[in-house]
Amino acid sequence: METPVQDQRRAKRTSETPEADLSKLGNSLITKFHVLMRISQIYDSKNVALHQFVQESLKGINDLIEREGTLSVKILKDDVVLNDQRLRYSVEGFTSFKYLLTQWKKRLIGEVVFKDLLNETTLKEFIYALMNLEEGKEDNAALLTQQLVDKGIHSIEANSLEIVEGEEEEGLVVSEKEDPHEVAKKVFFETIGTIKEVITHIKGKQYAEVRKLKRLAQKAVHLVMEDESILLGMATIKNYDEYTFNHSVNVCIYSLAMGKRLGFSKRLMTELGITALLHDLGKSKIPKEVLNKPSPFDEGEWGLMKRHPLWGVEILLNLKQLGEINPRMVIGIFEHHLRSDFSGYPKLFRKKEVSLFGQIIQVADSYDAMTTPTNYRKVAFTPEQALAIMLKERNAHYDPLLLKIFISLVGIYPIGSLVLLDTRELGIVYKPNPDPKWMDRPKVLLVSRDETGEGRKELVDLTETDSKGRFKRSIVKTLDPRKYHIDIIKYFFTPK
Repeated sequence: METPVQDQRRAKRTSETPEADLSKLGNSLITKFHVLMRISQIYDSKNVALHQFVQESLKGINDLIEREGTLSVKILKDDVVLNDQRLRYSVEGFTSFKYLLTQWKKRLIGEVVFKDLLNETTLKEFIYALMNLEEGKEDNAALLTQQLVDKGIHSIEANSLEIVEGEEEEGLVVSEKEDPHEVAKKVFFETIGTIKEVITHIKGKQYAEVRKLKRLAQKAVHLVMEDESILLGMATIKNYDEYTFNHSVNVCIYSLAMGKRLGFSKRLMTELGITALLHDLGKSKIPKEVLNKPSPFDEGEWGLMKRHPLWGVEILLNLKQLGEINPRMVIGIFEHHLRSDFSGYPKLFRKKEVSLFGQIIQVADSYDAMTTPTNYRKVAFTPEQALAIMLKERNAHYDPLLLKIFISLVGIYPIGSLVLLDTRELGIVYKPNPDPKWMDRPKVLLVSRDETGEGRKELVDLTETDSKGRFKRSIVKTLDPRKYHIDIIKYFFTPK
């Protein structure tokens, strides 16, 4: 039964705060817990640095408890649920979500309920008790609750993690009820995190969990087979800070979409996906200061860069946990910078035709690299500029047929392009038209705001006509989203 204070708080929440606001505050809460959990692993509870972070976190946490009455943070599969509302994470918030999910699952903690406002002592006791739990111990939830009670804290209760019977390892099976856009988002960010872990472990000469990467590649294949445009939309994400890993995942997506158009089997698609994910594996041997250099490479540094395909092959052949490695994968990694006229690298003593895997990854790698900001090129090419450059170089650098297939995938107006319509509306290209006759008439998300100033997303088909048979909308030209302060990525997360 609720106390009068809790009743007032809940009434206040119902009347004043929409679900969107709860989601926003929830995301902030997860970020604060992430920081606190990490700091608790570095500093002891009396450290001054911890005091500062606790004070910063308390207001956000208590604001939520104040308006919600009680606050439940629960894990369901790979989601975080706040008072029965599933939180949607952003690009920036994914690391915090991933960390919380991982740490709570390791300790078999499925839910924590905060029944009253916290103070600095209560919050610190909770964080340190949580992070000091032994991983994998079944009674951890009860143990955590009891440890807090022993310290006089009765307002925090922990419950055990719910294991869904029959749930596949890593949650890689797609339920028919799941939103494919949400599934794609999970696979995308999970793969970025996994490729980062794999390369970091390889660099540190530790065991790398490559089998997980293989399962994620299989999941990506399934998604591409179902609807390639969903993952292609995710490939518009260009995370400057995580360039190496983000780039590898984007190259995988583009490569798989091309493989689908070429009629590859699922097994061949999986091999192509893994090859694309690991195509820059050799860069793990290049010093960080060279990879992240903000200016052009000198001759010695460029010599190191040119060796990364060969190093990638050496590392791949020693990844025994990947199981049987098809020669196509080895050759694909070796050749992804060769170019059709062999003007690339590594230099060959005897020229031979570049393999199909190598040619596919060349196209995907070039396009994503050109359209992504880097340390030495802060402003990337627009999708249209990148395609124009690639078309100009199609005979020397790329297979013309594969490039044509690639352009049909991303469209004359590539996915993620900001366009001006003849109705004076702004739109973001969301999905190319599969009919070659209408390549210039993709599906577009209109960029507009409602009366409250919130972004509104309306999907329109540019082949739609009015009663007189005239097209309702047509593209006039493409625009630079940076000049209009439009975050393209947000339009691919929750399409209307």
